[in-house]
Amino acid sequence: MDSLSDTDRAYVLQHATKQFWKHIVPIVVMAFIIHVLLLVAFAALGVVPLLVGNSFSVLAYLFCLKAIRQGSFEMAGLVMSVEIILHAILATWVLGWASNFYFYLFCVVPIIAFSFQAAPVKRGLLSSSIVLVALVGFAWRDSWGQGAAALSSVSLEAFGMVNVVIAIGLLLQATTLSERYALAMQLHLFHSANRDSLTNLYTRRRVTQAARHLPSQGAVSLLLLDIDHFKQINDRHGHEIGDRVLQQVAKVLEETIGERGMAARWGGEEFVLLMFDTPLAQAKEAAEHIRKHLRRISAELDFSVTATFAVAEFGDREALARVLQRVDQALYQGKLQGRDRVMLAR
Repeated sequence: MDSLSDTDRAYVLQHATKQFWKHIVPIVVMAFIIHVLLLVAFAALGVVPLLVGNSFSVLAYLFCLKAIRQGSFEMAGLVMSVEIILHAILATWVLGWASNFYFYLFCVVPIIAFSFQAAPVKRGLLSSSIVLVALVGFAWRDSWGQGAAALSSVSLEAFGMVNVVIAIGLLLQATTLSERYALAMQLHLFHSANRDSLTNLYTRRRVTQAARHLPSQGAVSLLLLDIDHFKQINDRHGHEIGDRVLQQVAKVLEETIGERGMAARWGGEEFVLLMFDTPLAQAKEAAEHIRKHLRRISAELDFSVTATFAVAEFGDREALARVLQRVDQALYQGKLQGRDRVMLAR
């Protein structure tokens, strides 16, 4: 992260925040529903201050849902955090510390953690507010609850128990959704680091990693192909058509390799197939199969697309670098002999 520019860092934070709110929307909806139910409950019980307070809370959550849809995530986080803090203060002041409304303060923590990474001042103020409200509330716990007389002791006890269950349930659910968010981000990062953006094939980096842990059983072969005269394709037909050729070749490679290996864009117009449980003879057959399928691409594009292939089987404990050296030499010989052919690397 330290090597990122300010622009890149801002983009990463923006993307991460967007993904977080995408996963956390169900919590906002649940909070909205809970406040609607509380609104009904306080209306039935005749607790006017909380009836008024919950009316504003319902409006606040409607605003949050709209802000999320519009991409105003920091505003949504700010409004939601302030609502929870103020609601905890109001409800505790009216019904007392035993009502356990202060438990909802803990639900603000994930929101602050993910919504204000680029706003340290707001993050600090909101975090301090949670601590301050909790400390002051506990210190003055015997002075709160001037409106608790509106409820029976049984009703107040029920409110306290329900609030604990709901608050902890929301926090657990938020934690679960945050875990899903973190996993989704990890998968996104893995895909970005290990998949070519144009062809969606694996990158050279991923194949190099896989080659360090080859299966101990069965033969492993490597296929290297280079699209013939690819520069001329770009020059004559344009880079957009050139990209289409690369994507079509990648599609053929994926169909050929299936689940028995890895297909990768090695660089430019070069591609690699790392084939597990595939001896040299079968690797040669696979190369011929791909070479014939390139004719289908030629028919679709109305110009010839061919490639030169080189295949090699890994020797006992042979390193990837050595195998690549062999197939590179074989590929070079194939180009000297006229291209559009499959060469065996000895």
